[in-house]
Amino acid sequence: MPDDPLQVPPGLTTDGLVGRRYLARLIDLMVLVILTVASLRLSGVWPDLPWKRASPTVVLIINVAIFAVWIGYGTLLEFSPWQATIGKRLMGLKVYDTEGGRLKLRHSARRTAIKEVPFELLPLIPGGRLLSFGWLIAHLVVLHRSPVYQAIHDRVAKTLVAAPEATTQLHLT
Repeated sequence: MPDDPLQVPPGLTTDGLVGRRYLARLIDLMVLVILTVASLRLSGVWPDLPWKRASPTVVLIINVAIFAVWIGYGTLLEFSPWQATIGKRLMGLKVYDTEGGRLKLRHSARRTAIKEVPFELLPLIPGGRLLSFGWLIAHLVVLHRSPVYQAIHDRVAKTLVAAPEATTQLHLT
């Protein structure tokens, strides 16, 4: 990670957007749960039995489906002309490259993978839930210590979550 502070491109702002970023993530989590359950129900994979009695094959299929839905959701929507997931769009946020432009598919995929994969894979190993919690804390510390509110996945992928200045200015008439 470079030591040079990132300059927010002209016309964009990150000021006062942390709360909106958290709300966007909460909205996205709800959307993802609905999408995942719906896709598993429609495919007929969703077990009617309690999770503890589901066969290892069914559990594996469910985990792969969850992984695919979550990675695809962030990657495709942030690469799209929206430049945002549903949550970010509702909060007026977009994901930009460091020049203020639209993400390329590989940047979007890298950003989403760095953001989601540790939370998907770490719980599968012994003690992984604790490691996953540690990764979350590291993300939050990095996000809040950054002058432009870049989390780990933003720094590695060289992206920025911002909003057009015009949408965040208070206009008194």
